[in-house]
Amino acid sequence: MPSTTTVQKPLQTFGREAGDFDALPIIDLATLRSPDIQERRELARKIDKACTDVCFFYVKSHGVSEELISATYKAAHRFFSLEEGQKMKYYLGNSTNFRGYSPLYGEKSSNPDLEGDAEKIFPGALSEAFDMGYEIPADLQKSPGHVLPDDVYGLLGKNQWPSDDAVPGLRDAYTRYFGEVLELARALMRVFALALDLEEDFFDPMMEYPGVTSRMLHYPPQPVEGEEVPGLAAHTDDIPALQVRNKHGEWITAPPIPATFIVNISDSLALWFKSTIHRVVNLTGEERYSIPFFFGVDYNTTISVLENQVSEKKPPCCRPFKVGEYVRKKLASAYIGYGGQPAGRKQA
Repeated sequence: MPSTTTVQKPLQTFGREAGDFDALPIIDLATLRSPDIQERRELARKIDKACTDVCFFYVKSHGVSEELISATYKAAHRFFSLEEGQKMKYYLGNSTNFRGYSPLYGEKSSNPDLEGDAEKIFPGALSEAFDMGYEIPADLQKSPGHVLPDDVYGLLGKNQWPSDDAVPGLRDAYTRYFGEVLELARALMRVFALALDLEEDFFDPMMEYPGVTSRMLHYPPQPVEGEEVPGLAAHTDDIPALQVRNKHGEWITAPPIPATFIVNISDSLALWFKSTIHRVVNLTGEERYSIPFFFGVDYNTTISVLENQVSEKKPPCCRPFKVGEYVRKKLASAYIGYGGQPAGRKQA
């Protein structure tokens, strides 16, 4: 059952035009950590082509065990099977750092077609979610002696973990899963650096305490075919429901492929590659579960257009911005009724 790793997204206008494709490429990561730099450069070339043509691709030989993935999905099933009142004990609105449970329609639609009267019909995303962020115990590169850095954006801190009595095995399975996927994302960033003609370790100093959010998502079925209510509506972020739009405006389905992850370029990397519009529409008549992993650099990082992509004839497409400030603004506007503010900060 594929999961999703998203390597984060600023404004959609940063991305290039959607490509001409009718399927997502599959990339073998067997050489991801090869001692041979030429093998790593060849992998970077394949990823560069996938990012340029589609910005979505499958990866296999990723190193995360199927047993751990299965255990994490089973824990997600257990959580979402709780009664609504039990899940609301962990409501995201109780948190100041956007972590916890968001009920059906608790997240605003990002579909530009759902405006005005349509917004009244579809009050939000047809999905429920449980969001978790970076924690030191989940980072395989950290020890118990490490402490989180100063965080003026209110995005770091504790997760709202259900107790083992409420959801047996959730925290343990998810912490282990988080740690392994985090290492995979860090390794992929080194390949992205090569694809961008940078030194392989260019992004390493920006990934000490990375801006990571992982979500368990549950999409109820849509039994009436033709009445498509996007779960997470058309946006640039097991059951075949993920669709990616190509340059012809066609929605290309990305079916599940065993032992793979789906990777898409989003936020920060959209400055350098592209961010393709995609959506989740579940018309299978079955419940759908997804566990996306949104990876970004440290929140105190300043993002700007790369120097090797700028010239007199090709000026920067945007001004530099702080990652934490951008993410905080996006998250605050995404959740319906959410009023959380960073500690020590008053709402203007």
